Amino acid sequence: MPERHDEPTADEPRKRLPTATSLSRRRVLQVSSIGIIGALGAAGAGIGAASDDHPNSIVLDGTGTSETTAYELLASGSVAAHPDVGSNELENVNGSHVAGEIGQETHAYQFSGTLSYLDVDGPAEVSLRYGDDGGSGTDRLEIVAASDGEVDYEITSSGPVTKVLDNGDRSTDLSDDVTETEDGTWLVDGSTRTGSGDTYDFQDGIDRFEPVTGEFTLFLNGEETTVTELTGQEASEDGTDGSTPDREHWYSVTATGEEYADYYIEVEDGGNMVPSTVDDAVIENDYHWINDDGTKAAGRVHPGETHAYAFDTLVADVTIEGEADPIVNGNESNLDYYPRDAASGDHWKGYFPWHIAGEEREHWYSFEATGEEYADYYIEVEDGGDVIPSTINGAQIDYEYFWISDDGTKAAGRIHPGETHAYAFDTLVADVTIEGEADPIVNGNESNLYYYPRDSATGDGWKTGFPWQDDDHQASGSESVDGGPIGGGEGYANTISSDQADVVVSTRSEFRDALSSASSGDVVYVDGDADIDLGSDTHTVPAGVTLASNRGIDGAPGGRLYTDWKPDYHTSSLELSRGARLTGVRLQGPYYDYFSPDFYADGAGVNVRGDDCEVDNCEMWGFAYASVASRGENAHIHHNDVHHNPRDGLGYGVSCIGGHPTVEWNTFNANRHSINGGGESGYTVRYNHFGTETFSHVIDVHQPGGTRMEIYNNTVEAVEGAQDGDQRPAVAVRGVPDDVATIYDNWFYNPDEPLDTPDGWSTRAAIIQTDVDDWTNVEWSGNHYGSSEPSADVGHPR
Repeated sequence: MPERHDEPTADEPRKRLPTATSLSRRRVLQVSSIGIIGALGAAGAGIGAASDDHPNSIVLDGTGTSETTAYELLASGSVAAHPDVGSNELENVNGSHVAGEIGQETHAYQFSGTLSYLDVDGPAEVSLRYGDDGGSGTDRLEIVAASDGEVDYEITSSGPVTKVLDNGDRSTDLSDDVTETEDGTWLVDGSTRTGSGDTYDFQDGIDRFEPVTGEFTLFLNGEETTVTELTGQEASEDGTDGSTPDREHWYSVTATGEEYADYYIEVEDGGNMVPSTVDDAVIENDYHWINDDGTKAAGRVHPGETHAYAFDTLVADVTIEGEADPIVNGNESNLDYYPRDAASGDHWKGYFPWHIAGEEREHWYSFEATGEEYADYYIEVEDGGDVIPSTINGAQIDYEYFWISDDGTKAAGRIHPGETHAYAFDTLVADVTIEGEADPIVNGNESNLYYYPRDSATGDGWKTGFPWQDDDHQASGSESVDGGPIGGGEGYANTISSDQADVVVSTRSEFRDALSSASSGDVVYVDGDADIDLGSDTHTVPAGVTLASNRGIDGAPGGRLYTDWKPDYHTSSLELSRGARLTGVRLQGPYYDYFSPDFYADGAGVNVRGDDCEVDNCEMWGFAYASVASRGENAHIHHNDVHHNPRDGLGYGVSCIGGHPTVEWNTFNANRHSINGGGESGYTVRYNHFGTETFSHVIDVHQPGGTRMEIYNNTVEAVEGAQDGDQRPAVAVRGVPDDVATIYDNWFYNPDEPLDTPDGWSTRAAIIQTDVDDWTNVEWSGNHYGSSEPSADVGHPR
């Protein structure tokens, strides 16, 4: 996030996005939908009956003033001009957004949902009504000042608070402030004097009133009462200070520098923290926050001012950014003592409204939980994104359930059913992952998750370890598809049986006809005893269709699809469209000799052309180019046995030539390169076993060096080339990756560790890099070299 003492962004004007801002006396943010009648004048009397489509109403009345008032509002539903009240025209309304200006006139609107943004600049009076609720079931509190006295007061309530404007000389006015905080509590900040009073309606009672005593009288529903009777607070011995009611401890922060200081305080469970005026502290509603369970507080204290909090448990953590004196229970607090074991971490410490007020960003992305349980999300943007939280689309900022990385490129969080989180940023989105049910929206449009990750994404390793996750949570996308043996076959859990099929085929014509008539969701099944010659045609598996057989069921090898065709150009026997799956088959080509008179033969077994395709539990061999050529986004190639694709100059087990496929839990052997990739793409290769035979280096990163490669927890037994006996690298990076190639926790039988300088092809070490003088964008760690048994967490699962 930006340095917190910096001035708000002052770049050239750009499209402004609503973000979390402190609430002014005329601004309403995330207005509650529970029976509110807010009336800043008599205009409320003219609101009239609600309609079914637009049950809520707002009236802006400028008739009582000669000045002009500008206004803007945004509803979570739709807005319409009020049919019975006001002189405004329909052109003021744009869907859920309204902006206008009034002089000595009245504008009125009806809307559905709730107001998520309201800004009124001018003296016009505003009336807001949700449905037909009229405040029934509320408690009315009147604060009346002594005839020669005055009182400044603050009130806290767990539910909505409404000003009462028609109670004679006890009516509230514009100088009295009612706001809903980010944690859902309601705060009242007001004053009255010389015999007059203020009146409020409370839906969920009154939690706290300050001061406890003074030159005022309270009336609850017409009956005189005291603060102690109302809330249980008690005055201090001198009878003037109720700063620590029913709390055992207190903590204060006094700003001592020339600039403000930001602070974060956490106490143990059960702390029941409340703001306090001990040590002459002030309570600034716009600059402090307490979480729902009363264990965390944050705020900004300005030079010479003090903020304080009272609570019942021990302090777990304190962080202060800026110059300030911390005092605990009257004694200087030693910040070196924190954090304690009970502290929950630092993820919640930042991006409060006072941090990001005035910030502007070019793009935004929101997540709305749509299921019956929470959803976790992860979003990454390109460098320079400067991510900040936003309240656009009615989003809330739940400080205990979101995190932003220090460099402003990543955000993560948890949203509960019906809630929305949103972020604003300046660069393009690189990656989005959602665990659970949620609707993703980018810049106002539905986001296509199949589009991610992009090449600039940094992987999935960071998508875990957050405080709201279980201890055994694994990074989304990084968890391997377990439940069966490496290489698939017998014991593989995700097989498909023939009784799940829409059609079972045994001949080439049946095969061709079934694929041509299949639609998304269908299963075309190759009989386990079938041998189908695919000929020289490319057979397309339509989008969303599964082509399956019985490999691994009761030890079956799977139906065989084969071809004797030796094309001299890149083509394939099978082609997968978007969302298609190939599982449980044997796929055999004609070419499994390193030296052959058919040197120019080409062709692949399966071309993964569409996005989000899956190839699993297959045995594949004998193709001059590759058993699998992966071009689409998000390809998943796992639990296969891929062998004998050795052609000189080509000969790949899996060729990663587009997107960023994940290749895991496979066995490879006797290929020229078992993995080929790089160029202008990348891949993740993990949890694979590579056998003893290879005809060149095993895992290849082709020129010019690819984008991002992740190679981890693999075992590579091959050390020598099968055709010449020369020692071969396990991994060869031929060029410089745009991002990085990370190579870690692998077991390489090749005993030679990478040298301090790459030295290109002059070395046969386990890892080499060519075309550079120094290692560039290649990183390795935790690898084991040689055939001796490593620790259990290195190499493929075994």
